[in-house]
Amino acid sequence: MSGSDRQSLRKIVRGGATPRILDLWSVQRRYGETLEMAAKPFFRNPRLNASFFLKHTVRPHDKPYLYTENPVATKIIIPVSAEDLSMGGHSFFVEEKGFETRLKAFLGIGVLNKHYEMDLARIRELAAVPSFDPFLLADRYINDERPIARFYFNISPAEQEAMLGNVTRQICGMVRLAFGDEHIDPDDDRARRFAEQLLDSNDTDRLSGLRAVLGMDEEQYEQGIFGWKGILYYRWRLREVKDDLRKFLIELNDVIVRGAKPGENKEINDIRKAILATVRQRWTALTAIMDDYDGEYRRFCGGADPTALRSFLLKAPGHFGQLGHDLSAVSHVTSFWAYWWTGREKGNLSAADAMEMFPSFLRSLIDKRVTEAPDSDTGTPRAANG
Repeated sequence: MSGSDRQSLRKIVRGGATPRILDLWSVQRRYGETLEMAAKPFFRNPRLNASFFLKHTVRPHDKPYLYTENPVATKIIIPVSAEDLSMGGHSFFVEEKGFETRLKAFLGIGVLNKHYEMDLARIRELAAVPSFDPFLLADRYINDERPIARFYFNISPAEQEAMLGNVTRQICGMVRLAFGDEHIDPDDDRARRFAEQLLDSNDTDRLSGLRAVLGMDEEQYEQGIFGWKGILYYRWRLREVKDDLRKFLIELNDVIVRGAKPGENKEINDIRKAILATVRQRWTALTAIMDDYDGEYRRFCGGADPTALRSFLLKAPGHFGQLGHDLSAVSHVTSFWAYWWTGREKGNLSAADAMEMFPSFLRSLIDKRVTEAPDSDTGTPRAANG
């Protein structure tokens, strides 16, 4: 299954971590000379530390080569040349049979290489997480026994730009409070600059006045700003996926399944109901956290004691694991549903397609933080934290 991706890798450059793509190449290019990166790289192997990881929806032609039944697999692409991405790269699925043997041979790793096993364990960790969004990575690695540099938790430049307008609208209340001006709106340059500074991972010092307002010391302030960025990030992504989710729920509920035998028809409908219920449950968990944030934020902007907002922002990173897992599960089913119907007439589904698709959806929606992942060479079950 391993092979060569000959198309230019520049098409997948993201500048950092996004839900689908972890672009280690860009992080290494930008921050590789810093002392923090030298001390806390993602991987010890330099080729792995300048590679790309992709969450790939498993296609029917992929399945014979993979040991997993999960609907999403993890692909590694290692550039042929870190200086010229147009040369393409060598690709491997973490879940493909014999992956470890092939990767070790490709990297030229000897049996006594002390870092290889640690790097391999980290690859398995990345395969276990459902998404590469920067705040889910932070939840996984900030307190890890092998912590990674904070640069890996930056919001990618493209996502910063995409969410800027949404963030500007959200923080207008705080800008009004800061400037004592009731007439600030989302088009005001002061609101936009405040939003830009908040999203800029290297510019938090310019918001130091906010630290005094919230009554935070320097350590609390750094944690609070990171927590705030994470909440704003997930709030933006929820807004992005909301319409797709509504459409998915309606279409899944209404789709007609053709050719099902009586027993199959009952099983399909039972799974369909379970999918609908599980999606709604995970969405409710997502919005409950955002509702808590909105309530504390409105009270703060209304002149209330900042203690509650400060407390929420400091606790926010503790929500990133749940937010990232729930959102990635919901996003997967909605995006794959839309992809599957491309070029097909909507409204009805064969029993065979439903029997393949619906159980896959349900598996991806089950909130299972600890799974059993088979050894990629032997098929032996192995614990994996997701």
